[in-house]
Formats: sequence, structure tokens, C-alpha cells
Amino acid sequence: MYRLLLLLLVIVSTTSVARQIDVVAGWNKPPYVDTNTDSGFELELTKHILSRLGHTVKLIYVPFGRSLRQLEQGRADIVLTVNPRHKISRNFLTDEYVTYQNTAISLASRNLQIDAVKDLSQYTVLAFQTAQNVLGAEFTEMVSEHKGYLEIADQSRQVRMLLMGSVDVAVMDQNIFSWLRSKLPAAHQKEIRMHPLFGKTSYRAAVADESLRNAFNKELKAMMRDGRYQALADKYRLRVTPASEKSLPDN
Repeated sequence: MYRLLLLLLVIVSTTSVARQIDVVAGWNKPPYVDTNTDSGFELELTKHILSRLGHTVKLIYVPFGRSLRQLEQGRADIVLTVNPRHKISRNFLTDEYVTYQNTAISLASRNLQIDAVKDLSQYTVLAFQTAQNVLGAEFTEMVSEHKGYLEIADQSRQVRMLLMGSVDVAVMDQNIFSWLRSKLPAAHQKEIRMHPLFGKTSYRAAVADESLRNAFNKELKAMMRDGRYQALADKYRLRVTPASEKSLPDN
């Protein structure tokens, strides 16, 4: 009788906490987020973690510039791809779950000399949304007075505009660029140069609920220890991932 009562209590406890979790992600940026198929490294990682915790997931796609507002206004439970430099309390942030390697990319045929962040001021630059917030103080200062600088949400447009010669430089993650370029026709497969101006940028999820945040971190560490994390990273051919189950220092 005691065992039956204990089992019933466990079942009631589990069902009472299991719920739909509203997860906000930015617009299409494969291989991390593919809005067409609800797949990609970040989405699959998050869905796997929440499924293990007994939850279902509703994905919400908004331009990244509006994503944190969804959490602040109570319209979402989790926001993905958040950096400590974004305007949000560090207390809401999970452990690091992915790192991006942002770089400046130009057409090889242009033979642009870009050896430092300040060199970008001579060229038209198209970057991802919030780039000026996460790529460091020197970059932020450079773009503050740069009339030829623009940030956009559609990263596939970044790739196309660079390869068509409509912009001098695209600033974006090298994995996103390579993935998006691989989907374009042969006429767009032009030789490019990557200028390594930036360090790795670590990203976390923003979760207001402390118990959900702690559970997320626990399952994330378990995935890193048992190989499930690396298997998912290998599936999407990611070259930049956390080195261990512990959070890496912010860059």
C-alpha cells in the first residue's frame, strides 16, 4: 500500500510540472535554427532537453532584436542564443550551450585588406542583428560612426548580397555562412576570404523560471558527459562547440 501511494505521488508530481514550454528563437540561421523544418542544432538540443524533463515545446520565431522582449513581457519561457552582453539579467542565463565563431567575410576577387576591426570602417558592412552588442567594445565603437554599416535579421540575405557584390563585407558566424552558401546554385559559389577578427562568442538560453533553468543546466551537462551533445554537433558539422560540460568563459 505504501509503495502504491508513493508511486501515485510521483505520478501526480510529474504531471503537475510537465507543461508546454514556449521557446523563442531568432529567424532562420541554419545549421543552428532552421525555421522551415523546426530543426537545427539549437532547436534539437532544446527540444531534447525539455522532452527529457517531461515538457512539450512550442517554437516561436521572431527577429532577434525582439526576442528578449517576449521573455520580459511573459510571452515566452525560454529565449535562445543569448549572450551576457545582451540587456538581460545574468541571473536568467543558463550555462553556455553553444559557441559561434563570427568572422568578417569578403570576396577574394576584391582583395580587401582587413587585418583589424578598424579596417572595416572603409567598407560597407552587413552584419547579423545585435552584432554591435556582442562582438566587443572595439567593434561597437567602430560601427557607432560608420554610415556604411547595417544589421539585418535575414542571414541568407547577408550571404547573397556578399556573393553578388552588393556589400563589401559580411559579418557572421562561419558555420552559418558555409551552410547557407552550400544551398545556393553554382553561380554563387565564389571564392571568399575569412578575416579572423573576433574571438569565439558563447551563447546561453534565458530562462526566467529558476527551477526550469536549473533542470535545463543539469540535463545539458548530462548530454555533454555521455556524448549525446557531441553527436548532435557532429550531425550539423559544427566546428565550434563548448569543450566540456562546464561553461566556458565569456569572450
